[in-house]
Amino acid sequence: MPLSSERLRDIVAELASRPQHEKVRALMYELLVNGLGARSTELDFERQVPEVHGRIDALLGRTLFEFKSDLRREQRDAESKLPGYLAQREADTGLHFVAVATDGATFIPYDLRASKLHQYEVFSTVPDRPRDLLAWISSVVAVSADLEPSSDVVRRELGRSSLAWNVAKQELAATWNDLREHSDVRLKRNLWEQLIRRVYGAALNEDVLFFQHTYLTIIAKTMAARVLGVAAAEPAELLSGRRFNEAGISGLVESDFFDWPLAAVQGPDLVHRIALQASRFRLEDVQTDVLKGLYESLIDPDQRHFLGEYYTPDWLAERMCAQVITEPLEQRVLDPACGSGTFIFHAVRRLLKAAEEAGIPTPDAIERACRQICGVDVHPVSVQIARVTFLLAFGPERLKQRPSNINIPVYIGDSLQWNTRGFLAERDVLIEIPESQLLLEFPFEVTRDPVMFDAVIGRVVNQRKWDTFKPNTLV
Repeated sequence: MPLSSERLRDIVAELASRPQHEKVRALMYELLVNGLGARSTELDFERQVPEVHGRIDALLGRTLFEFKSDLRREQRDAESKLPGYLAQREADTGLHFVAVATDGATFIPYDLRASKLHQYEVFSTVPDRPRDLLAWISSVVAVSADLEPSSDVVRRELGRSSLAWNVAKQELAATWNDLREHSDVRLKRNLWEQLIRRVYGAALNEDVLFFQHTYLTIIAKTMAARVLGVAAAEPAELLSGRRFNEAGISGLVESDFFDWPLAAVQGPDLVHRIALQASRFRLEDVQTDVLKGLYESLIDPDQRHFLGEYYTPDWLAERMCAQVITEPLEQRVLDPACGSGTFIFHAVRRLLKAAEEAGIPTPDAIERACRQICGVDVHPVSVQIARVTFLLAFGPERLKQRPSNINIPVYIGDSLQWNTRGFLAERDVLIEIPESQLLLEFPFEVTRDPVMFDAVIGRVVNQRKWDTFKPNTLV
């Protein structure tokens, strides 16, 4: 039975009073099952761990709980037990686990780093804000799958101060340490550095920024899979975009340098856990560019402003689109520095509304939006986010009626300085081959058609040997 607001308030107030161990367990059971929708059969109480001569108070998924009567006195005792419990669960399953010690009033999350217990930010129960506790527990166990897709909720669940990001950051750092000498991973890191240098005009070889971009890309691709209803059981399928291409969606998700964690043994599990956190939002209700808020939350504001990154509020973008796009069914819209896609989102929504009022069928409206609205940005992560934002603007219900093949028209490039070679009124596009002085040259007849150009680039990328192509000749 779902919790009523009154019952939730009563539970949180009682937890805040630090009831005894058994009462904490009973109240947490009620929160997990009736408040978050976990199945009672998934909860394992008093799990024996004979290897360390102890019992896990409660186990749900990849989260274990240690209940205490008063952590002010018993925190040290909890911390003496948790390393053994975590180590044994991880040894038994090969998966990463998080532990929470709580007396009801205080919740302390932990995990293991290099066999040592690592503590994250403490959560304190506030009786007057009962839903805050429910939201925090949800972020730890990741069982709630009906979260409001607002910028504030996305920030809270996945942003800079969330447990999801802080655990992922530690895991990404550990994975990078394991892979830093891996040749393919090093190449991907170098390609990222080159692009970032072009974006910002300076080298920013910072590990945390690389991890943030990886995390953002996994989340964006997960949301794309969710809104499309595309099954991507394997992390490699999610990150490569193969399932999206099979579903007739091109230009949305591609294999890129942010799939580097998959080279590690623990990499697929790490990607899966990040994706699990990102899968909990009710994406049919998206009304704004929600991924922009997540990017703003993750990247330090001082750093963003130093780099010249400023984002337009949704309310302002919506008003500007309403003022400028006066004939949405006829006008073409280009955002040459689209960032996360805020203007694109509202331009698409404006076209869809006009199409509905004009009685245009949904498949035709989607096709028209992909033909008339496009974006360009030099930042690889912004482009990935903007592509997903374009998709979110359609929403899952419209996408069920999409045409058999569509191309998401958001491209990576510098709108102010293209690598081109002019001849009369036409301009061929030149692309450097990484770690070489060679160029691929694409004729104007190909590059003028974005769908054709994407298809040709895809064919090139899928070739295993670059010597299949003759450099400095037309492809």
